[in-house]
Amino acid sequence: MRMARESACPLMLLCTIACGGSGNAAVGGPGTDAGAETSSPPGDGNDASSPSGPDGSTGDGATSSPPSDGAVSSHPDGSTHPDGSTSTTDAGAVAGLHIDISQTSVSGFSSGGFMAVQFGVAFSSIVEGIGAFAGGPFGCSQGSVATANTSCADASSAPNATPLIAATKSLYASGAIDDPANLASARVFLFSGADDAVVSPSVVDATQSYFEGFMPTASIQYVSRRAGTAHVLPTLNYGASCDSSDAPWLGDCGYDGAGTALAQIYGTLAKASSAATGTIVTIPQGNFIADPASHSLDVNAYAYVPKSCANGETCRVHVVFHGCEMGASVIGSVFYLHAGYNEWADTNHIVVLYPQAISSNSEGNPYACWDFWGYDSPAYDTKGAPQMAVTRAMIGSLAGVPWDAGTSDQ
Repeated sequence: MRMARESACPLMLLCTIACGGSGNAAVGGPGTDAGAETSSPPGDGNDASSPSGPDGSTGDGATSSPPSDGAVSSHPDGSTHPDGSTSTTDAGAVAGLHIDISQTSVSGFSSGGFMAVQFGVAFSSIVEGIGAFAGGPFGCSQGSVATANTSCADASSAPNATPLIAATKSLYASGAIDDPANLASARVFLFSGADDAVVSPSVVDATQSYFEGFMPTASIQYVSRRAGTAHVLPTLNYGASCDSSDAPWLGDCGYDGAGTALAQIYGTLAKASSAATGTIVTIPQGNFIADPASHSLDVNAYAYVPKSCANGETCRVHVVFHGCEMGASVIGSVFYLHAGYNEWADTNHIVVLYPQAISSNSEGNPYACWDFWGYDSPAYDTKGAPQMAVTRAMIGSLAGVPWDAGTSDQ
């Protein structure tokens, strides 16, 4: 995730391309863990390589490879997407949704992994679970791009979780975030690739240590140093080679990252649908903040709404933050159609919200990363930070319960 300009090259996504390559270890076939070291809750029934439905079966959770032109339009116009889902405007498709906000969850990759941790901790009163692929601990950067480039990226100077735990408690005492004691009942999924040369697995180790300061170790599932996996969000069969960090940074890894994360968060899931059949909904982010581009936010976010949710059944929201240069402004619909979440959402009453970041040279964010080092706000890791507040407000909009930064969730 390339966060700042290459001269600063704070970690992630594109630093792999700009600053070096990744390993080439072999990857296992579909459903295998290819040698990952896994720390998971004992007796929870979740296998790190393939989440199962009630019948013990595993969904394929993925769609076919992209067409030769790479992606469909990044701004849905009511047409049908290659995976069978349709897109629409925000007007009708979200009206009448019945959302249980208390079952909200969040995940993300790279800068989005940092953002998922950030959002999940700050809004812990409504967040049931957190998933972070190549994501560091809350407050990792301490508001410094230099620290983001070093401690939040490199094995040689991985972050120390202890002061970050103390800083979290201080933020709560100031009223800037929810009570981190809420995390005691949450569940966490963490993932690192053995060949990730952008966000070192030691950074994700620190994320595990951070969460252990607030919850039982048994509530954390950590797929650590998965063999043959570089800096990619792993999927069953979509994207670039798993062992190289190449666009669109979705990895064809024979591993269902989205499904495994959701199973850790929500428990046993119904088998994923073979193809997504719901609706992609366009949500104007400008409805929730003036001049979104000035905060590195795109015109639109997207939400995947399964038919069951559109028909009025009670559903929950899972928020997914893309990594740097993975938003719709860069790779079109690839991420929100093919990251692997929608097929699980179809059969498990989950609306998937995909907020969208864009690049902003004036903000010091040329690679469309999420703000986890303070480029948009010095209070980047609090509930009132612009990107955080917009995301929370979109959840409220989906649920028909308006929210703003002055609203308490406690």
